[in-house]
Amino acid sequence: MGRTPHRDQKEEKERRSSITAGSPLDKSNEPFRWEDYLRETSSTAASPTSFKQSRIPPSNDFKAGMKLEARDPRNSNSVCIATVMGMMGTRLRLRLDGSDNTNDFWRLVDSLDIQPIGTCERTGDMLQPPLGFRMNASSWPMFLLRTLSGAEMAPASAFKKEPTTPDKNYFQPGMKLEAVDRKNPYLICPATVGEVRGQEIFVMFDGWRGAFDYWCPFDSRDIFPVGWCALTKHSLQPPWKFL
Repeated sequence: MGRTPHRDQKEEKERRSSITAGSPLDKSNEPFRWEDYLRETSSTAASPTSFKQSRIPPSNDFKAGMKLEARDPRNSNSVCIATVMGMMGTRLRLRLDGSDNTNDFWRLVDSLDIQPIGTCERTGDMLQPPLGFRMNASSWPMFLLRTLSGAEMAPASAFKKEPTTPDKNYFQPGMKLEAVDRKNPYLICPATVGEVRGQEIFVMFDGWRGAFDYWCPFDSRDIFPVGWCALTKHSLQPPWKFL
């Protein structure tokens, strides 16, 4: 895409500064409105049916401190004990037990990557010990029992059914959407479909020069229809400037 490491580093610094400041580059005090933005940019929002997201967003019934089982984001074959560290909209900030805040990750309440405590035991899958576990394998069941003793388990009712996948890729270049900033994954930002290639789309963040853009499958859970953040009461990080 013609980017240079120096430019990407500069843009990352600008991005972090804007997050800290909490305001877009144009210094406008007016709230971001998709309706106005679409009109000013002569753009069209991608249809909600294009996304692997529920038409009616699920409720978030989790609480901070609840325990659950989650797939390790660095190794999808491993399921570990995790703790809910925070919530925003229909998303959960999770931390694998034994880890620290540098490895926190986000999942939707209707993600297949999370499940109630006891699911592995019931299905015969292996529940991995936490990072830093130093005991032998035979000590793991007792350690797990002590870890969960007195902890609040996330109820089964809090885990929502994953939505169905659209039957094909309906995205077209130029369509607008909301997307997770993978370098700052607590943020969701206005973005544009820059390119469509088979089953993938290229997500371009509005108002930035490219350091945050990425390819993802058309059914990625990191992309949402226009208005999703407002509907789920998740903050939307506005672009630095209108394009």
